[in-house]
Amino acid sequence: MPETIIDYVKTEMRTFREHPFQEVDSLVLSQFSYIHLGNMIAPPSEGSVKKPFTLQQLYRAECFTHYFSNQPNAELNRELLSACAASPRFRDIGVAYYEQDFDEALEKQFCAMTFFLSTDTAYLAFRGTDSTLIGWKEDFNMAFMTPVPSQEAALKYTLTVAKLFPGHLMLGGHSKGGNLAVYASMMSPSRIQNRIISIYSHDGPGFRDNVFSSTGYRNISDRIFKTLPQSSLVGMLLEHQEDYTIIRSSGVGIVQHNPYTWIVKDSDFIRLTTLTPGASYRNRTLSDWLAGLTNEQREQFVDALYSVISASDFTSFTDFCDNWQSELVSLIENMKNMDESSKEILRETLRTLRRMAIKNSFLNLH
Repeated sequence: MPETIIDYVKTEMRTFREHPFQEVDSLVLSQFSYIHLGNMIAPPSEGSVKKPFTLQQLYRAECFTHYFSNQPNAELNRELLSACAASPRFRDIGVAYYEQDFDEALEKQFCAMTFFLSTDTAYLAFRGTDSTLIGWKEDFNMAFMTPVPSQEAALKYTLTVAKLFPGHLMLGGHSKGGNLAVYASMMSPSRIQNRIISIYSHDGPGFRDNVFSSTGYRNISDRIFKTLPQSSLVGMLLEHQEDYTIIRSSGVGIVQHNPYTWIVKDSDFIRLTTLTPGASYRNRTLSDWLAGLTNEQREQFVDALYSVISASDFTSFTDFCDNWQSELVSLIENMKNMDESSKEILRETLRTLRRMAIKNSFLNLH
C-alpha cells in the first residue's frame, strides 16, 4: 500500500530541529490550508497575534462541521488534522492570519493562512482552487490575464504578514496556491524577497511567457521548488514553466492532481526522471494551442466555455468533471442557446486544439 502525506505525518517523529523542513512538509501545510478556519482564526488586518492556535489546539470536534464543509477530500482532511494534532513534528506549529475572500463578480477565490514553524520562520500557505466554478474560472483567466484578483490578494497578504512578522518567510501552495506563492514572491520588494527562504509550488499552473523575463522572477527563481505528479495536467498549464521535480502518484490522469495520491517513502517523495508520454504530449499540444491564440481569443474562448458550463445544473467544477459525459446532451443544448459569435469562437478554438493534437500525435510516432 503506497504511503501518503498522512502516513508521513503519522510516522515522522523528528522535529524540525532534528530533521529540516522539506517539500513533503510543504505539501502537508498546503493541503492543511483547505480546512476552513475562519471561525477560529482572525485575518492579518486585525494586527499581530500574541499567541496563535497550535495545530493540536485546532483539533476540536465541535468545529468539524465548519472545518470540513463544502470541500473535496473532506474525510482525508479530517484525518490529516488528526495526524498533525498528534505529531511531534507538527502539533506545536502555530497558525494565524486566516484570510478568505470569495467574490463572484470579480471571479475571485482566495484563501491564505500563516504557519509559525519557529520563533523566526513562518510559512505562508495559499489555498489552491476549490470546487467552485468561480474558483476554476479564475484559473482559466490566467491564460489571458496577469494579475488575476487572487494574485493581487496574495501579494497584499504577503506584504501585510511581512510587516507583522519580522523573521524568515517561506511561501507555498498546491494547485493555484503554488502559482500565488510564486507570484507574491516575485512581486514583493527586494527587502521582503531577501527574507524569503524558499517558495513551493505543488502542481501549480505556470505563467505567461513575459513573467519569466522579469527582474522580480529572476531574483527569486533559484528558491522555487516545483513538484509535479508524473501525469501532471494542471501544473503544466500555460506556456512556460519553472524548473520542476516529478513525483510518483498512485492516481490516474487528473486524479494525480490530488495531493493524497502522491507517494512518500522514507520521509520523502518518490522522484522520477520524466513525465509520462501522455503528459508530455498534452503539455506540448496545449502550449502550441495557446501560443497560436491572441489574448482576445483566449478570453473569448474561456468566457464562452464558462457560459456553457455555468448554464448547466452543475454547482461545482468537481460535479462537472465527474458527470460531463452523462450531461453531454444538456451541454450541447446550452451551446445551441449561445449567440452565433460565441458558438463560432468555441468551434474555431476547439478546431485549433484538434489540429495541434493531431500534429503532436504524428510527431510522437516519429
